[in-house]
Amino acid sequence: MAALRRRDFLFGSTAAFASFMSVRSGKAAEPRVVSLDYGLAQTLIEFGAPPVGLIDTQGWYDWVMEPPLPAGIANVGSNYEINMEMLQLLQPDLIISTPYLEWIRPLLETIAPVKSFPIHALGSSPYPHIVSATRELGQIVGRPQQAQDLIDRTERGLDAAKIATRRLAEQKLAIITFLNARNIRVYGPGGIFQDVFDRLELQNAWTKRTNEWGFGDAGLADLITMGDSRVFYMDPVPPDVLAGLTGSPLWQAMSFVQTGHAQRMASVLMFGALPSVSRFARLLAEVKV
Repeated sequence: MAALRRRDFLFGSTAAFASFMSVRSGKAAEPRVVSLDYGLAQTLIEFGAPPVGLIDTQGWYDWVMEPPLPAGIANVGSNYEINMEMLQLLQPDLIISTPYLEWIRPLLETIAPVKSFPIHALGSSPYPHIVSATRELGQIVGRPQQAQDLIDRTERGLDAAKIATRRLAEQKLAIITFLNARNIRVYGPGGIFQDVFDRLELQNAWTKRTNEWGFGDAGLADLITMGDSRVFYMDPVPPDVLAGLTGSPLWQAMSFVQTGHAQRMASVLMFGALPSVSRFARLLAEVKV
């Protein structure tokens, strides 16, 4: 019960936590933060205040790409198996996470207070929640101006991308990822890809239902209904899938393939924060039409 009261005091508000850190150190010091979420880690890195520990550092350049991962960040395991020994060694002041990992929260709280940021899987646009989390993280680590700068940079980037993608607006677009040679994931409302489409006034070719995470699982044959849309299949693509597309009668029969409107796109973290929003908008702006 004492631990619970202490946690409520620390996180009843962001200001309370900032005050605690200042008193504890005798100066305005940044807390040692471990991130169990790539999107939150992206945000801290953009502030110039990277976490001391992060899940699955090896996977950063498969899924996240931007910003570059600074050297010296400890790997604390994966979403499925957190390295509790490494967490203890890091002696964090704070562990940041998402509701996706609430099941492990009681164990994490034996090491440090946990702050969870609900951003994705809310059944609505994640963008406002990302902006709110960005501001709150800025307060927690003593970088409120850097947080506002990141928000402002993102907005300017979206405005620039809207101008640069006017020719893409003439055609419906779809973003997919290959799970295997027959099954795909298609993105729509509820995710950052749709948020960027909306801001750039681009049309999504996928009109079927998506889940609260902003994607729908489908079969390759479901893409036939898209007609001559422009389809981007996002990295990482399983090697056997790439090798099989050329010889796939189903893939080759798609209108968008026959017209040359299917193209590969570099990876963007679908559950990312503002850096992923900016990256996706920029990649669309760079598309040669």
